[in-house]
Amino acid sequence: MNYIDTGAMYRTMTLIALRNNIDLDDEKAILEIAKKSELQIDRRAGDENKYTSVELNGEDITEDIRSSQVGSAVSIVSRLSGIRKYLVSLQRSMASSGNSVLEGRDTGSVVCPDADLKIFLTASAEERAMRRYKQLIEKEIDANLASLTVEIEERDARDRNRSVAPLKPATGAIEIDSTVLGIDEVVARVMAAAKQVWPDLAV
Repeated sequence: MNYIDTGAMYRTMTLIALRNNIDLDDEKAILEIAKKSELQIDRRAGDENKYTSVELNGEDITEDIRSSQVGSAVSIVSRLSGIRKYLVSLQRSMASSGNSVLEGRDTGSVVCPDADLKIFLTASAEERAMRRYKQLIEKEIDANLASLTVEIEERDARDRNRSVAPLKPATGAIEIDSTVLGIDEVVARVMAAAKQVWPDLAV
């Protein structure tokens, strides 16, 4: 299956804005540069820590789009209707190339509302901040747990209240709260849901 991290695409748009000193609300200027840029997304999961690698005009920006600066700004850029329309078109095109797993905050509600299986995977802001904190520390990147928690809470609030494609469970989505679950437990629940849709699925 293709794996498509839609959030990485919004982070790339945000990085374009930041690098070019573009006002985060100026969707026209962001799109003008984005459409002239070459974006390559490698979706081969050879390394579980680099399940998606991203190149912009030949430069590997995989780590750059995961910076705290991009994380703080991405919900501002992602609420712009022009940006969303452009990226949703790209995401649907990618998904149409074959069986696909898409990850993103509006995947089930907007990008692929007719998907066979929709999972709304969530966790508390505190737990998500701790997971991100551990990732950054492992990469020897300075991080502040309290600041990460606030950033996540603020981003969630902006995404839930935006007028275009607000963050919410899609119709028919199965909600999984992973706050106290390990990775294997989450995978087991997702696979159990998948077996309900595809009984012959090999697990």
